[in-house]
This record gives sequence, C-alpha cells and structure tokens, in this order.
Amino acid sequence: MEQRLPPVWSGPVIGVKRLARFAYEALHLKRVARSGWWVAGVDLPESVAEHAFGAAFFAWILSRMEGADAEKAVLMAVLHDVPEARINDLHKVAQRYLDVKAAQARVVAHQAESLPAPFGGEYKRLHEEMEARESLEARVLKDADLLECLAQARFYEQRGYPVGEWIVNSEKGLLTESGRALARALKDMPPRAWYEGLKANVPHADN
Repeated sequence: MEQRLPPVWSGPVIGVKRLARFAYEALHLKRVARSGWWVAGVDLPESVAEHAFGAAFFAWILSRMEGADAEKAVLMAVLHDVPEARINDLHKVAQRYLDVKAAQARVVAHQAESLPAPFGGEYKRLHEEMEARESLEARVLKDADLLECLAQARFYEQRGYPVGEWIVNSEKGLLTESGRALARALKDMPPRAWYEGLKANVPHADN
C-alpha cells in the first residue's frame, strides 16, 4: 500500500491565495537572467530558474554520493535563489558594492512572513541552514550550486565564450570529495558526450 505523509497544513482559502501568490513570485525566476554570464559576453544567459533545476539535479546526485538527505538537499536547491525574484541576480562586481547577504536575509524574512506558518517557517529555517553551511545537506547544496555553474560554463566554453574563470572558481569553492570528483569528470568530457555515446549504442526503432 502506498505510504502517504500527513498534510502539513489545511487552512482557509486566503492561505491558498498566499501560496499561489508566492508560486507566481518564484516562477518569476524563469525571467531573471544569471547576470554573471553577461560579463562573459553571453547575450542570452540561462535564467535563475534554469540554474535552480541544474543545482537540484546535482544535489540529488551528491546527496546519494555523500549519504545526505536527498529530499532536503534537493528542496534547498529548488529554493536557494528564490530571494532573487525580488533583488535579481547580482554578479561578483555588483556584490562588492552591496551587502547582498543582509538584503537576502531581509527578503527571506519578508517572504516567510507572507506564507502560512508551516510553509514560512520551513522556508526560513532552510535558508538559515543553507547560510550556516554546518549540515551535510547545506554543504551538498553549496557544491551543487557550484557544479551547475561549472557545467553551464562548459556549455558556454564550447560555444567560444571566455569562461575559464568561472570553471576555475567553481571548482576551487567545492566542499566535498564527491563534488570535486564530479568537477573533474565534467571538465574531462565535452557536454556532447551523452549524445555521442548514444549514437553508437541505441538501436534504431525498426531493429
């Protein structure tokens, strides 16, 4: 029999509307560009939402490799850049002029306050845990974030953009052995490796 968890909240319609409003806010990240890639000359860089998908994928892999709670790490990856729906993505030069951590903390607090208590509390706790980086899941999230950046840089590198700095800095910031092993593998193979391997090994439909 299927095992189901009890719902964390079942409240009035006004609470559902608050959740819907927050969903629209989070989905706005599909339109927010990762601004660092503009510095490298990329005209149409990936969105923050696309980055979050890649980070969630790497969080799943790293969680299994490191023995972390995959559900928690993937959820962190999905939520980690949601504050950028309000303050946008800021590249490293811009961050030198602003207290980005303080701004993000204020955004998280305001976003959490706008949600029904169970959701707001969980959202705030997860962001605080990510920022502290004391738990294994938070370290996995940090590495997943960097690995997505490294992988995306490899895609842009293949198209001729000068992104070597992004690759070096992403690898340098990794915290786990699994993250470092994945970084080496990503650097050693071209982004098309998955396709080249399939061409030779997947049979045609009429075989």
